[in-house]
Amino acid sequence: MSKMSCPLPIDCLNEIFEYLEDDKINLHSCLLVNRLWCKIVVRILWRDIWGLQYSIGYNSYRIHVPLSITNTLINCLPDESKDLLNKNGIFISKLTLKPPLFNYASFIKVLSINKFDEMIQHIFENQKFK
Repeated sequence: MSKMSCPLPIDCLNEIFEYLEDDKINLHSCLLVNRLWCKIVVRILWRDIWGLQYSIGYNSYRIHVPLSITNTLINCLPDESKDLLNKNGIFISKLTLKPPLFNYASFIKVLSINKFDEMIQHIFENQKFK
């Protein structure tokens, strides 16, 4: 006799994931389970991107997180904004940009221009230019 799995209702999953809001590592693991979990968790993770700590001990991670956040936000921009960045000397390779799965920027509830500026400066200071 086979067992049928009974998925938890979305409201219950959301409540559980909200409880894990400060546990980014486990939330990230939940993100990888399936599409439904991903859809719920991504909104929580992106609510406050400044809660993602990128000052962890090894350097590749410290540059990877802010660079990933920045690239994702740039990918969410309309083409006109990307063109404006290019006109102002900020070049974005259109070949490497994949369309985002979600409109991540719409999930952000905490926006800090100062922290965003710090993150961009951190990228430029630690980026190895070829």
